[in-house]
Amino acid sequence: MQEPDDRQPIRFSAPVNDQWNYLLSTIWNQMMHLVVILDGRLDEERLRHAAELVMEAEPVLACRFVEAAVPYWEWIPSLRSESVFSIAGQGINSEKSLRDVLAGRLDPAAGPQAHFTLVRGDRDTLVISVNHAVCDAHGILHISSLFARAYRALESNSGFSLSCASPRDRSFSPLLSPLSAKERAAARECCGEPSAEWGMPWKPGVRGRPAYRFRAIDPALFQKAKAYSRSHGVTIHDILLAANFASVGREIPHRGDRNYPILTSTDLRRARFGDDRPPVANLSVAFEVWLPAGMTGQPQNLVLEAHRAMDEKKHRLVGMGSAIRLEETFSSGFHSVREHLLEAKRRSLIEGYPKNPFFSNIGILPIPCADFKDIPTRQAFIMPPVEYSPGFGITASTFRDTLTLSCGFCEGPLKGGTVERVLFSMEEFISSLTRE
Repeated sequence: MQEPDDRQPIRFSAPVNDQWNYLLSTIWNQMMHLVVILDGRLDEERLRHAAELVMEAEPVLACRFVEAAVPYWEWIPSLRSESVFSIAGQGINSEKSLRDVLAGRLDPAAGPQAHFTLVRGDRDTLVISVNHAVCDAHGILHISSLFARAYRALESNSGFSLSCASPRDRSFSPLLSPLSAKERAAARECCGEPSAEWGMPWKPGVRGRPAYRFRAIDPALFQKAKAYSRSHGVTIHDILLAANFASVGREIPHRGDRNYPILTSTDLRRARFGDDRPPVANLSVAFEVWLPAGMTGQPQNLVLEAHRAMDEKKHRLVGMGSAIRLEETFSSGFHSVREHLLEAKRRSLIEGYPKNPFFSNIGILPIPCADFKDIPTRQAFIMPPVEYSPGFGITASTFRDTLTLSCGFCEGPLKGGTVERVLFSMEEFISSLTRE
């Protein structure tokens, strides 16, 4: 539906952090999902209404990305209900329906940027799907919390509404501007330049399809990991990063006498305590951590090394350095960066060059993001975007006492069995680390 000529289109700025994730969506699937597995059945109409309220409360979700010399988000004046909420799985295999929903893709250039799906089965599963082009994992948890809140409120108040988000700067600028020139230089130096040292073996030129695997870690084992982190002065992230490094090291050919990089991420919202940063934004950035391949069979030592490396990166503000590097990348313009990415895609398909593995720890999912009142939530976890080969990434998220490891990948160039071995190996690493 076109807007009348006498109306100005409603537009939102698309900072470089959005532009980067949009461009990535042109070469692979940038959809993120929150999967909520319930112990009962929800009210369809209330869910539909709640989804519509969320889109009104966060209007950037109801936008399309417009490519231009200076790209922007443009509000879609009229959204059909089915473009926001749908039901899957009625009368068919609910596990297959869930796989199909996860493999779906929202085109950021067409919009909207979020969709809510109810997968019907013996027990309901909700999938909140959001384009990474518009926000990071923090954003999807905020969106799901609004959704669950509206669903609960609509039971007794059919006129309930969510307050509309006030416009805020979604760029890196408010976070970078307080840094001194010395801090900026140190952060940029710590960040360094991206490299391609190693990567999961794959078959270049083979067409694949989006696929997903996830593995829930036994709560008792996770409790042991938390106890270990407290007693040894390390973080859960240190443990999981080391576990991931050791596990991909079993699959990737490498030399035992070298250090290799693994990508991980940090949320810049945590960098300035007390700052009011917009939840629906891309404020998480990636950076490399180099670890010794010779320690992959020594869980305790590798965790200590991961802790040392992460501590140094945090102290030197590596996240800020990553943001500065991204702004530098876009100094040549949006279209120039797109050409660079297309060339990288061409090289990966033809030459098969590697891409360093990626690990992201979302952390603890807040209870309100999966609180549907009288229907208990059995499990909730984040499913990351599909990384097309040679990319490979694992995401960890924790709901209540269950840690879930998940992976979105391109099956064909990479086998599902390989992904399952990595997930199992990470669990074995944690078990070996905490074994008395």
